[in-house]
Amino acid sequence: MKFEALASSSQGNAYIVTDDETCLLLECGISHKQLQKLSGFSLSEFKACIISHEHKDHAKSVKDLIERGMPIYMSYGTAQALETDAVNLIESMEQFNIGSFDIVPFSTYHDAAEPLGFLIKSRIDGDVLAFATDTVNLRYKFPGLNILAIEANYDKAILDLCEKLPEKVRHRITNTHMEIDTLCDYLRTLDLSKCREIHLLHLSDATSHEDKFIYKVKRSIPPGIEVKACKK
Repeated sequence: MKFEALASSSQGNAYIVTDDETCLLLECGISHKQLQKLSGFSLSEFKACIISHEHKDHAKSVKDLIERGMPIYMSYGTAQALETDAVNLIESMEQFNIGSFDIVPFSTYHDAAEPLGFLIKSRIDGDVLAFATDTVNLRYKFPGLNILAIEANYDKAILDLCEKLPEKVRHRITNTHMEIDTLCDYLRTLDLSKCREIHLLHLSDATSHEDKFIYKVKRSIPPGIEVKACKK
């Protein structure tokens, strides 16, 4: 299985998951034109798009994709928030299948209607991916992970230095996004003996530090795991 970030920031999010038989789009928070350009191929090659929640930076081009006939998967709450019924509804802890992928959604913790993360297993190569973005924390343990793509939004020490940041914005960041030390504490609870890649998602422009985040994560996990900060 391969995981690739096309975009990962508050300006827009889109990711590709493929096992060479099935190609999935996770999130569509950039324009249809950008999706085509950044993916490098026709969107018809994607089997489906799965959306975690309704915020624009994760669902911007959903209507364009629906109009072009791409199957879309999301929770009922997300569909209501986006005011669309032309989608496939999924529920937390209820497995569904797309092509060669078995997918189990799980609840995340964000200021959205019914946000989800996704545990994806390929029946082609047996790889397992956990994807969780825009969540303040996680309480799931994922056995046998090969790839982890997870929120690493801000650093509290950097946030504390942003004295001019409105209190409303500060409150939203700390209550809806994952802080790097929270992530590191969580990683220490996981069995990562089979994990080969960790992708850090959704780094804040103002309150993150890519190199320090990678350094902190590497100190919290077994050696030999590749750690990447996804491109914005």
